[in-house]
Amino acid sequence: MDISVVQRVIQALELVYAPDTPVNERKAAESACQQLKDDAQASAYGVYLATQSNEFPPMVRHFGLQLIEHAIKYRFSTGKTAGKGKMSADDLLQLRTQIWELVFASWTDTQDPQYIREKLVSLVVMLIIRLWPCAQWADLSAQLMQLYTQSDVRRELVLRIWQTLGEELLVYDRDTIAAVRKHELTNGIIGALLPQSAVAMLYPNGYRLTSDKAAESSGGKQATLIVLEPGNEDGWILRWAQHAGELAQQQQNEPMLLLLVSTITTYLEWMPIKAVVATDLVPRLAALLSVRSDQARQQVATALEIISRRIGQAGDERDAILLQFVELNDGAALSAIAHAYATTLSAQVDEHWDDASDALKFACSLAQICANLASLHWARKNAQNPMSHPERFIELLMAMSRDPRYSVSVLVLGSWTTIVRHSSLSRLPQVTSVFSALTEYTTEAIFQVCRAAQALAVKSPTDGIVDETDMDQFDSAAEFRVFLTSEVRRRLVNIVRDMCNIDPAGFVGWILPLLLPVFSPENSSNASVIEAAFMIVDAVLTTLDDAEQRALSEGDEDIAAQVRQARAPCYQLGHRVVEFSANDPHMVVRQLQTLPSFAFLLRPAAMDSDEARALLMAILQKCAATLKHPLDGPNVRDLRLVARRSTAALVRLAIAIPDSLMMIYADLSQLVQSHIADPDVTRTVKGHLSEFQLALIAGASCTLAERKQLAQPVVQPIIDALHELMPALQSPTEFITLLGLPALDQAYAQGSISPEIRAVLEAARSNRAQLGQVLTTLYVCLNRTIGDRNSSLNLVSLWNDCIGDLVPPILLLIRCLHAMWNPAHYQHLSWQSQQAHGLFGVLDMTEGERQSIIGGEAEADHTFSTTGSQQQQLAAETHAIQHTLGSLLSSAYKCLGRLSCVPDMFTKVPDLADNFAACLFADAEVMAARHWRHLLSDVAMPMLQNVGNWPGMDASTHLDQSRDTIGRFAASWLSPLFAFCTNKLDAEWHTLVTRGMTPSNQAGGLQSAEVSVTDEMVHEQIVRDWTRAWSQLVVELLVSVARWFPDAAQIENELASASRVTVSLTGHGNAALGAFILSSADAFAGTLTTALTVLKYKDAVSVQRVQQQLSDLAPSLVLISLLPMYSPPTPTHASISNAYTSRIQGSLSAAEDACSSVFTWLATDLTSALVDVLRDPFLISQQTVALAVLADLLFYSSSIASDRVPQHWSFRNSSGNIDQRAVDNSDKIVPVGDPGLVFRTAVQRTMAHALQTANISAEDVANTIIQLTTTSAKRSRALLRASLHTMLAVEKSQLFSETKATSKSVDSQLTRNAPASWTNKHAGNSTSVLDNDADFDLGSIMP
Repeated sequence: MDISVVQRVIQALELVYAPDTPVNERKAAESACQQLKDDAQASAYGVYLATQSNEFPPMVRHFGLQLIEHAIKYRFSTGKTAGKGKMSADDLLQLRTQIWELVFASWTDTQDPQYIREKLVSLVVMLIIRLWPCAQWADLSAQLMQLYTQSDVRRELVLRIWQTLGEELLVYDRDTIAAVRKHELTNGIIGALLPQSAVAMLYPNGYRLTSDKAAESSGGKQATLIVLEPGNEDGWILRWAQHAGELAQQQQNEPMLLLLVSTITTYLEWMPIKAVVATDLVPRLAALLSVRSDQARQQVATALEIISRRIGQAGDERDAILLQFVELNDGAALSAIAHAYATTLSAQVDEHWDDASDALKFACSLAQICANLASLHWARKNAQNPMSHPERFIELLMAMSRDPRYSVSVLVLGSWTTIVRHSSLSRLPQVTSVFSALTEYTTEAIFQVCRAAQALAVKSPTDGIVDETDMDQFDSAAEFRVFLTSEVRRRLVNIVRDMCNIDPAGFVGWILPLLLPVFSPENSSNASVIEAAFMIVDAVLTTLDDAEQRALSEGDEDIAAQVRQARAPCYQLGHRVVEFSANDPHMVVRQLQTLPSFAFLLRPAAMDSDEARALLMAILQKCAATLKHPLDGPNVRDLRLVARRSTAALVRLAIAIPDSLMMIYADLSQLVQSHIADPDVTRTVKGHLSEFQLALIAGASCTLAERKQLAQPVVQPIIDALHELMPALQSPTEFITLLGLPALDQAYAQGSISPEIRAVLEAARSNRAQLGQVLTTLYVCLNRTIGDRNSSLNLVSLWNDCIGDLVPPILLLIRCLHAMWNPAHYQHLSWQSQQAHGLFGVLDMTEGERQSIIGGEAEADHTFSTTGSQQQQLAAETHAIQHTLGSLLSSAYKCLGRLSCVPDMFTKVPDLADNFAACLFADAEVMAARHWRHLLSDVAMPMLQNVGNWPGMDASTHLDQSRDTIGRFAASWLSPLFAFCTNKLDAEWHTLVTRGMTPSNQAGGLQSAEVSVTDEMVHEQIVRDWTRAWSQLVVELLVSVARWFPDAAQIENELASASRVTVSLTGHGNAALGAFILSSADAFAGTLTTALTVLKYKDAVSVQRVQQQLSDLAPSLVLISLLPMYSPPTPTHASISNAYTSRIQGSLSAAEDACSSVFTWLATDLTSALVDVLRDPFLISQQTVALAVLADLLFYSSSIASDRVPQHWSFRNSSGNIDQRAVDNSDKIVPVGDPGLVFRTAVQRTMAHALQTANISAEDVANTIIQLTTTSAKRSRALLRASLHTMLAVEKSQLFSETKATSKSVDSQLTRNAPASWTNKHAGNSTSVLDNDADFDLGSIMP
């Protein structure tokens, strides 16, 4: 060992930790430390620096431990032999002795820094993960038991070792070797932690490597024996529970008690339920709820909550957890929970708790335990009541439901819904006996919650209304109010619904006397009471309506009769609600929202009664009365909201009871038309009235011809209005005139608004408003009548008849709007003012758009103001035009996207493909980036989703027709769109990354003052939104292609069984679009290539979407691309092979090269993109999926030549069928041997540069690839991660430098005081840590 190196490192560490070290010196010191980490003798230096007797400062000792950690983590070889510079299992066994010595020296009664001790624990755990249980370390439990009995400090050490091991294996999954060795480690912890009696019961034949018994009987892998150590018969978990009980009885050593329970908690999610029962863990833990330590009590509650979430799979396990809590030892655990809960109530909290907030948290945990027991166990589906005396449990549930702390009661309220809906529990006398009390409390609680929410809204005192401790746990009163009005109120209302379902007539008879007095004039100002009453009315009536409709559909006449019996008394309630006059606009809104629930009373079968007809007319008159409102005034926003809710109520009624409304359609139509003609009704309201009419017509039970006849008068005004504006859409110049920009130019030039200019501006304003309203109305009508493709409410046939009149104007409008960004379209005009050169700023981003991009609240609508100075009026007019342009563009995009659901759009609209391509590209280079997100998501995406996939069309029977339609429409613009978006986004992301990587003081100054930080953030979000919209479109293309291929595992099964599986064309994606892509060379290549370009953008959302879809498609393509390179063993196999390869070959003009091109794309392009994701620090969150895709590519490339496909497929040695640019520099080679091996070699060579940069041995990677092709797909991912972990960005981001330093090997001079049996002094050769290559799954430990 070179002592001078040690001295230099100590000096470097002093510089690193000194607060006044210059930045450059600190970086140089960090680099020096990193060099030592890469040294071949790093672990020896680490042991020397960490040795306590050498009296180095704590920071030096800690760095020494980091050196050891680095050596174990990065230099340990997972292969059977260690390569150059790597550590084998034997090397680790030697290092184990030195680490034990460090542990013994630190974990003594002498205080050592806790971070030193914790780092030593982590090193011991790393050794356990890599070495245990093997022949050289078969006595770990005995070693730890010896430490456990020595002192409290050593006992703490043992607990921290077991706790950290459990966290690494079962919680964090940070250690790549743990993922590789999970089967061996699980085998070890089963034998160490569980009582040997439980092990014998759970695993009488050992721990299975596979659950496939057929595989075992045919020579497959057998179950392995659990490793059991003599002297550990009770197991560690039972030992910890017993020790915790002793400490609790003695009321001493609370820190040790807390650590014991925490360690047990670490393993509770993993522990088999039968083992939980065998150790009586529930009553043992429940007994600890009475300890005085607040932290320990909370930890015990957390442990019990975890157990309560565990669900048995079958047999005795189904009720085992529930019985442990409520029946064992006469319900000792339930009694302990009840007693502990009582200590958290206000009368006892001061006596038993130091902090009321801790008591609340504890009560919440106990309530969650009871809720889990009720919902997951007692009231599970098809369960019978296993409890002999459920009264105590029901009593505790009721007590918690009444808890004034809503954070506690809300947890239990949901369980009552589960109980009441349970077919057998809801009939138990013990349960039905509390229904009355539960109903009364729930109804009262709804009023109480509304009062609390109202008090919080107006910021009035809440004393006596809410628990202060309950409210203090929220960040603000507003957040607490949201919790009350959403979660708490929802669960209370659900209970009301369930109580109403049990006895409809009885419930209505009970609730009506309570509700009717509420809707009296004296309560008009009591907002909270009225809101609660509206809510209950809505819940009751919708519940009755749902029950009746369900009973009628199921033919249950008894239930239908009960519901009908409850209908008659409700008419009085209906009139009381409709006639109620509220003073607050928000209460009027709530009243309007309640009106659609009266559909229960207005069904066609009930319309024979005068009460029903009178109520319907009263509801319509109520809605009509709120449609008009002044355009100006202090309450105009509230009145506008009231009018909107009124039309929404009408639409909901039209959907619910169309046939009832059709009985009065003549009068109703006249009422609607009178409001549409009324100038005092806003255009927005008129548009929604048209929506109401179309929704009503769409749902009516008349014939399609009759519905089209009724709808024509509603649709025709929209068409006429569009055609009236058509002349202004013929060119950008005409459109600019329609907007009123020339008149605005004159006003700016003159500095005043003359009467003539004002008249022109008013006319332009009217035209803009008309155009905007026509588009808005068209969209809401389309959205209402072209909804679910399987719905009878579709009026596609109506829109088919007029599609030729709708699409051309919309396309012209989009062309004109896009042309606004191109100065060539307006610079030639005779502008007079200076402002005209920037087109008055109408193309700038509005504040509303800005807020929408950054997630804020959009601004209010802008209207022209006739007050203020003339300059202010001009500015207001300019702002209004700016707002109108954004609104027009959004509406036009959405209308065109929705119209793509109409089949005749692609046949009756002349030159649709060319005109749409012109919309996309004519002015694309100058169009604002923020609009591409909407153009892609609102237009391009719906068109690709809908074309050839229209409502009522079977993709399998009209496939050729649909594919040809897509070809005619998309061929001219899809490939150019690939190129345009790729080029633009590449440039945008390059700018973003460069700007982010460039210091702010580059070139001697700060960034330009013209671009603020906020502007940069907004622009970055625009680029991200564009990228995400683009990635979603690419994913849609990939999904459509994937519709034609099953997953790789299914293809492998087909090849193994020689049985053909039909690919379903139903599901996500457009099958016809997929067929078109597979038949077009440009579309198929563009789709695959574009998918990889998305992976290089620094947006995790986009990368995640594309990678997830590639994880489904790419492994299948690997198998299919390899099929032509093998000779099928039977005609059936040949048929399967040809069926798949023909789909790919059809996508390229040279059929014999098709699979070869896909082969190359997978082995080179896709592999390179995945490696870039793995190395990108911006995409750390996506590494797991990237590793999975890469591992699956390698795994399934071995399918055909593996024993998973038993038939022998011979290799074809024909030249020219594999593009080998990934293998060598030649264009074509003659493959020799297994084509799957050629593929894997190509993949590895594609990765060569990245492997070399990360100092990963190609030989190690080659060995790993061999191993992962012979193991399971799941385990192969863990193997690949372990092999590549030094290349991953999350690991590389921790490095300061890649510079290496070397030194001579010098033996350690440390004394060895540890017992020989604890070390490898007398040990022989170690076994391989990779001998066992079985799957690991937490569920696989279950017997």
